[in-house]
Amino acid sequence: MLSFEVPGSGWKPRVLAAVLGLGLLAGCQARPLYGSMAGTTQSIAVSEADSRVEQMVRNELVLGFGGEQKNAAYRLDLDVTSSVTGLLPGGVDNEFSAARTTVTANYALKSESTGETVKSGSRFIDAQLDLPSQNFAQERAKLEAEDRAARQVAALVRADIAAILAR
Repeated sequence: MLSFEVPGSGWKPRVLAAVLGLGLLAGCQARPLYGSMAGTTQSIAVSEADSRVEQMVRNELVLGFGGEQKNAAYRLDLDVTSSVTGLLPGGVDNEFSAARTTVTANYALKSESTGETVKSGSRFIDAQLDLPSQNFAQERAKLEAEDRAARQVAALVRADIAAILAR
């Protein structure tokens, strides 16, 4: 006997559960990450970059905000720094075999019309890496760790800005 054929199990509880489930789903909304439903987005221009890592963060933000904006409603001033710290010393010469790259983004979102700072903050991400004995491999590992951290810190900054503009 199937579960829906069990004696005593009426159709009313199942219909009530389905109606309640549909009611809960009706409360869910799909909204753009930032902007309005009327088709006019709150455009953001991102400041020019001074370093390779800052350029990576800037590129991720520009793509996340929908591309370069000429006449933007907001301007995002961005300052990104990166540092590499050695971990786990070992070996004959006490060389480091692992490291941590830290990418820090300080930002300020300003209204172009008033010049007022809407949101400012700082976000950082650590990315771990192995340091092999070859110099080229070490440099490549550092670059890749910086790239990973830059993408992640850009996602955090974009989420902060999206939260403030959604209000």
